[in-house]
Amino acid sequence: MMPIESEINDNIPEVSPITDEELGTFRKEELLSNGTELVVLERPGSPVHIQASFFSGSRFNPQGQEGISHFLEHMLVAGTTKFPTKDKLASLIEQYGGVFGASTGPEVLNINVAVADPNDLGVCRDTLHEILLEPLLNQDTLETERGAILKELGEKKSNPSKMLWDLYPLLFFQKTEMGKTNLGTEESIKGITRNEIIRFYKENIVSGRLALIASGGVKIGDVKQLSEESLLVPETQKFTTTNQLPVYREKPIIVEKYPNSKQVNLLLGFRTSSQFDSEDAALRVIAEVLGGGRSSTLIKKLRLEKGLVYDLFASEHRYNDSGTWSINTATSKDKLQEVLDIISGEIRRVADNGLTQEEIAFAQRKRTRSLRMQLQSSSSWVKLYSNLRRTNGGFSNIYDYTKGVLDVTPELTKTVAQKYFGGDKWYLAMCGDVNENDVKINL
Repeated sequence: MMPIESEINDNIPEVSPITDEELGTFRKEELLSNGTELVVLERPGSPVHIQASFFSGSRFNPQGQEGISHFLEHMLVAGTTKFPTKDKLASLIEQYGGVFGASTGPEVLNINVAVADPNDLGVCRDTLHEILLEPLLNQDTLETERGAILKELGEKKSNPSKMLWDLYPLLFFQKTEMGKTNLGTEESIKGITRNEIIRFYKENIVSGRLALIASGGVKIGDVKQLSEESLLVPETQKFTTTNQLPVYREKPIIVEKYPNSKQVNLLLGFRTSSQFDSEDAALRVIAEVLGGGRSSTLIKKLRLEKGLVYDLFASEHRYNDSGTWSINTATSKDKLQEVLDIISGEIRRVADNGLTQEEIAFAQRKRTRSLRMQLQSSSSWVKLYSNLRRTNGGFSNIYDYTKGVLDVTPELTKTVAQKYFGGDKWYLAMCGDVNENDVKINL
């Protein structure tokens, strides 16, 4: 008997779709004069977090310049004309108790600023202005950041659990523009020039790729006014994606060798769709049931019953023209096949029969009710809406997101699992002292 079936409490009140307003948040959207999307999540009395999110992530790196988006991220926050070093730039906002940071992913390059007091909104504006419109981008800074990135790359290679996610795009998105590592390679990082950084900056830090997402005790009129005064990046046509990314599977397994390691980190998954629709919701529910926490079926089977793993996560990633669903864990080399067999067995169960109604009800309650706890900070709201952003304009919303989960049925989980989890559709990435022919996937 599944743990969810045996432990579910039928006395828990039924859940319904959630709106922003129920959680004390009021979403407003506008376009700036240069076409930049602006969404403000008004949360009276809360600290302020603003993100400048550009569709300028690693998938947009030119051939031979892998890692340049991440390199530009480093350069943007490394110093500006008025604040020529990172510590001087940091002092601009830290003296108000604020912070700034940056990150790069497969699709987006994000710059984040935050302050505790909504009255200091202007400090966020000033910091973003310096980073986006006045970056130094000089040769000395470039060489310093090049060294830091090479160290970052070396650190990732020495950590199998981190390196696994560098293999992820190379495997799941092989032969497409998404099939690029975020950090690049030693060769590409050593070869990137200042002129290439400047060119990438001019082509990507533009209005057509930008959304400004703000959350906290501010009004959209105030954020818009400050943005019009100081945050108008060069205007360009809006970036969009129209077609689904092709699926290639010439190489279903990829291995990064770690000689003499007794541990194997693995990522088993499938390509899926990009859409926020019923299929996406079903994939989220399946991920919750199979590997969403201590009550999940795979944690019960692999850790609680057999002690084969310490932890396991099932996750669903949606991009603007593609998606993935995967399970990530680690085990000893001698138990690798047993772990893969148990994971495959659970995936087959869902494809053959669908999830049970009890499993789905548990996941629906958990996913919906936990949002109230997860969305307690301004930064958490910004992160959520950054993930709900669409390239064709605007954002999805919490109501549709939660309603989709609540509409999932056993038959839908079966249909979706059969569509995406077929025996000839899996991908497997591994970091350890193993070879491709050491394992067999039984799907």
